[in-house]
Amino acid sequence: MAAKRAATDPRVQAKAREVARDEIAPRIKASVAKAKPELDRAKEAARRAAGDVRQTVSKHPSVQAGKVFVNTARDRFKNDC
Repeated sequence: MAAKRAATDPRVQAKAREVARDEIAPRIKASVAKAKPELDRAKEAARRAAGDVRQTVSKHPSVQAGKVFVNTARDRFKNDC
């Protein structure tokens, strides 16, 4: 009940907005900026793996393609990470 009253209090809402704007948002932006290079590397590795899937399937349409793809993707992932 007290939490409901606090949540509807305009002063509490204003303080929450202020804290979110002045403290939380800058921390999130800094964290994202710090993580971006690693996320970009992971994104590129995923794109290369998808390319490997397309290449492998087009070159080896048999059941053996699954084994070839898994081995190729595993090796590429190990090399990239």
